[in-house]
Amino acid sequence: MNPTLKTPNLERKPSSLRYYQEGPPKSIDLATWRLSVTGLVEKELTLTYEDILQMPQVEESRRMVCVCNWSIRRTWKGVLLSDVIKLVRVTNPEKYYLKQTSIGTKEKGVYESTIPLGDALSRRALLVHSVDGEPLPIEQGYPLRLFDFGLYGYKNVKGLAELKVTKEYQIGEWERRAGYDINGIVRPKKYWIVDLKKWGFIEEPGEVTYF
Repeated sequence: MNPTLKTPNLERKPSSLRYYQEGPPKSIDLATWRLSVTGLVEKELTLTYEDILQMPQVEESRRMVCVCNWSIRRTWKGVLLSDVIKLVRVTNPEKYYLKQTSIGTKEKGVYESTIPLGDALSRRALLVHSVDGEPLPIEQGYPLRLFDFGLYGYKNVKGLAELKVTKEYQIGEWERRAGYDINGIVRPKKYWIVDLKKWGFIEEPGEVTYF
């Protein structure tokens, strides 16, 4: 790992594995894994992992926030969701939603989450394949995870397999199971800031950029 990318106090981050939506697959074969982009698009698209690595890459230090009151800033690398949407040619994306579906397992099925497409594009949502200079671990969503950093983590599907542009704003698993808000926007309140080892009050809804 590049030492300049190491996240401070990472070992103190609460584990996400026990919250991993459908239980992590035991193994994922990148040779057969595909990301499908379907729905209300002019041209459906299927991307391999190598296809994604060949697209223009973005590496940014941004803060993700968990609904269970902790947050961490890490260096994420991937491709802009907007670049993928341009490839499939969506007219007036602000009118639509984006349904994410995970790879899933035979035991627990798939995990799905729907977000407003226009909002995700306006917040420079990323399709992330690496964090802190290394491929995403299973806990973080290997091999690919969508991140809209203005939303809590439960809205951003790990182990992504399909993106579907739709007119329907559907309730996802954690909205049903835990009663979470369907919009999933990060709310103003106090969170444990893992990398800074302190509590911090987030004053505005949406992506946290001031610490």
